[in-house]
Amino acid sequence: MSRQVTEILRDRSKVTYYQSIRIRPQLVARGVLGHMSSVGLNRYDERHSQHLFDDRSDLLRQVRLHYWVYPYSGRTVLRDFGLGILGGKGSSAIYVLKAYPLAFAMVWNRDFQFEDWQPQSFDPFAGFEPGQEASLPLEFVGLPGQVWPEHVQGNTFAVLHSDGAFVATEKRRG
Repeated sequence: MSRQVTEILRDRSKVTYYQSIRIRPQLVARGVLGHMSSVGLNRYDERHSQHLFDDRSDLLRQVRLHYWVYPYSGRTVLRDFGLGILGGKGSSAIYVLKAYPLAFAMVWNRDFQFEDWQPQSFDPFAGFEPGQEASLPLEFVGLPGQVWPEHVQGNTFAVLHSDGAFVATEKRRG
């Protein structure tokens, strides 16, 4: 999946408003959850086991897995992270995984809506079989900045447990 997006980003003639790649959505969703679950192993949630090890998991019916092209360096993994919108407009626990060339936000409250931007989601693939392939649409314009969604603005507030975050950046030379 990452290789396909990287190939598009490296060839500027391919970077258009819309592209798509071929993936197995159910396998990607479980892989993303596996990466996110590895942060803070001493607080592993046993409820994730069914989604990580059972091919018939209904993970994509329980969460909303958002994704977007992430053309930045560095890596961010946030596990014990939550967002809310002031004024009673909703909140959710969210797992975030960002590493060039893609980013994911696994939102545990499927009704939650981000205040400022709505990334695409895996919702259309919730009923797919584990090995079933699909075309995943990609957008290359209107992308959020490198620190979205953890750098909140407007009426959004964030909460984070310090043991549930990992951020890696390139070592500066000089």
